[in-house]
Amino acid sequence: MNMAGKTMAAVVCTLMLVSIISPVIGSAVQIDERTPRRQSVSGDTPQWNVGDSWTFDGEGAFEMEESPLFLNLTGGFSGVQFIVTDEDADTYYVDFEGDLEAALVVTVDNPPMDISATLRKTTLSGYVYFNKSDMGIREFYLNITGSITASIEPIPLPFSMSIRMTFTPPYAVLVFPLTVGSEWRTSSSEMVVELGEDLISLIEQIVEMVKKLVPSDVAEILDTLLETLKDMFPLEISVGSELAECVERENLTVKAGTYESYHISIYMVELDFSPAAENIIRLFLTDEYYGHFGMELTSSTYRQPGVPEKPETPSGKMRGRLRKNYEYKTSATDPDGDRIQYGWDWDGDGTVDEWTDFYNSGETVLTPHSWTERGSYEIRVRARDEHGLAGEWSDPLAVTMPSQIWHSWLIWLITQFFQTIRSG
Repeated sequence: MNMAGKTMAAVVCTLMLVSIISPVIGSAVQIDERTPRRQSVSGDTPQWNVGDSWTFDGEGAFEMEESPLFLNLTGGFSGVQFIVTDEDADTYYVDFEGDLEAALVVTVDNPPMDISATLRKTTLSGYVYFNKSDMGIREFYLNITGSITASIEPIPLPFSMSIRMTFTPPYAVLVFPLTVGSEWRTSSSEMVVELGEDLISLIEQIVEMVKKLVPSDVAEILDTLLETLKDMFPLEISVGSELAECVERENLTVKAGTYESYHISIYMVELDFSPAAENIIRLFLTDEYYGHFGMELTSSTYRQPGVPEKPETPSGKMRGRLRKNYEYKTSATDPDGDRIQYGWDWDGDGTVDEWTDFYNSGETVLTPHSWTERGSYEIRVRARDEHGLAGEWSDPLAVTMPSQIWHSWLIWLITQFFQTIRSG
């Protein structure tokens, strides 16, 4: 691999790290033409409060080849929570922490050899500083702490590794308001990546252990890679100016629930931004040469100001007959006490099929519905207040029409009837 290739590998690794913090990049103002929101005090950014949080799961893989050496790294994280811990006039301070799992395999062609390592009881933590005016990233710090067990050293080795990134000016990805078909370029910024002394020391330890088991020519490659890595950092990279496009608007289901979202394509990244979550709810980064990374929202405490709460899961008949009306019950509350109406999705396609009249906040609502086609459905409901602010979808209720139990019993009864006639 030449120097350009090594630099590109470092850039891809950096992009994957940036993707970890991307869920809260550009979560600035969202003005929705169908569900307009009340403007925040600043007029163009959300009013994040200390304690607001977003939690994500993710997984990824990274590969690099320098014959006769091949490296494969796979891993994932779970329960990584980003929480607003402080703010001042210009900056939001966000901390994050979660669990990490990873496995590394190093393959040598000649002589054939596999060296593997896994991370155990490992956590990742750090912080992100956001520019309030455009939600651009000012600074990002990541620390990974745990123990590593390798095939060449079966005794768990405690470790800590850290990396810091700074952006000048702050790096912002999204431009609002989002509309389908709109295009823009991400902001330009100079990114400086610094490796912590703990990370450099860990890499040196691993290299020295591996060198004892590999041929001299492979050991020389490892020494060269190590020196290249040291010389490469601090790494200065110009980022931004990537063409971005808002491709479509859709209803997307992630672990945290079903959200109306905008799908956005930026360079190697595909992401989905939800107005209800004021956040990116799903993200994929793919590089055809080096690897991939993906993550999605699993939960959030953020609530858009004034938006009705998530309705209760609909309750009612789960098995029934075609063309017969059944009533389904739900309720929701509005933080401002506004009257609210309910939008029902009867066929499970993620769109509202019917809006009710307005009801008082917290009032239980019964809505009748019948089906004309056989099938299994998942019905959901969302609440919208009298100012047009719509909340997130409820959890679904599974319904089968007509009832398979009744249908099977009827077939059995008819079969028994004809058998009785024949025997008679």
